[in-house]
Amino acid sequence: MQLPDDKKIRLMYRVEPGCLGPQGADHIEDFCRYANKHIKSPYYGQFLFLPRFDKQKDERQYSVKSRNLSRVQAKAYLNHFEIDIDTFEEQLDELLTKAIDLYFKR
Repeated sequence: MQLPDDKKIRLMYRVEPGCLGPQGADHIEDFCRYANKHIKSPYYGQFLFLPRFDKQKDERQYSVKSRNLSRVQAKAYLNHFEIDIDTFEEQLDELLTKAIDLYFKR
């Protein structure tokens, strides 16, 4: 099953430089390019990894058709695909952790 891009939920995930260790600020932009290339999005979604330099912005921002969704709206959207948002986010965090390990082992 494949959804058209305008029907997919988009998750903009802002990655903290500190996730990459003490020198994270030196690596964060390159890592986000790496993550965007290597972490595959599910059929119903689209991931975008960006550095999180501004703490005022949320770590995760969901949207559909460029319209931002609240967490409640994102949860309802994912429920349509029988996906629990908490499980979804936990699995994505695990993928991100693995990607960090692979990034540094390159």
